[in-house]
Amino acid sequence: MTRKLKEPAGRPREFDRDAVLAKAMDVFWEYGFSKTTYASLEKATGLHRQSLVYAFGDKKALFQAVLQYYAMKRVQPIINQLQAPGSPLSNIRATFDLWLDDARREATGGCLFVNTCGELGQTEPEFAWVIQQSVQQLVETFKRTFEAGQSRGEIVSHIDALDLAQQALAVGDGALLRSRISNDSSFAQAAFRAFLTLIEA
Repeated sequence: MTRKLKEPAGRPREFDRDAVLAKAMDVFWEYGFSKTTYASLEKATGLHRQSLVYAFGDKKALFQAVLQYYAMKRVQPIINQLQAPGSPLSNIRATFDLWLDDARREATGGCLFVNTCGELGQTEPEFAWVIQQSVQQLVETFKRTFEAGQSRGEIVSHIDALDLAQQALAVGDGALLRSRISNDSSFAQAAFRAFLTLIEA
């Protein structure tokens, strides 16, 4: 989708909104909200600050749009994987593989949502709302997948499916944050392997 930009001077420009958000996402993902500058956003997107502000609003509004874009591009595929046909346990394993890929990303490392929570906590309600909506979706989808796995005898049944879902998110969030801080994905790999071993019936 393209949208015309009205520059302060000169002719309007056109840009691909998703492409701009993807480039801005990588910048915020690498530096965090506080340390991201308009200079770095301009360099990554090829748009001037005035154009970014005109199109998205101030830095907070742009980052909120980035978080929503991240939910669509990075969280929704995880939900889709959990809901895929076939073995629930295999789908859960594949989901942790996707998280491990994030842990191994050299430039950005970890999960953008986890990194943002670690950086800002609840100080920015607009950001927290976007993250919470996605987290709730993940918990509910994990819960249904664990229930399906328990009914098929693939996953331990002595632990409530909702508890398993919340634990899966806690393991994922903690391991990805640790990977971000240490720039080492081995902790995440070990944590994920242990969790998956423990849940298997």
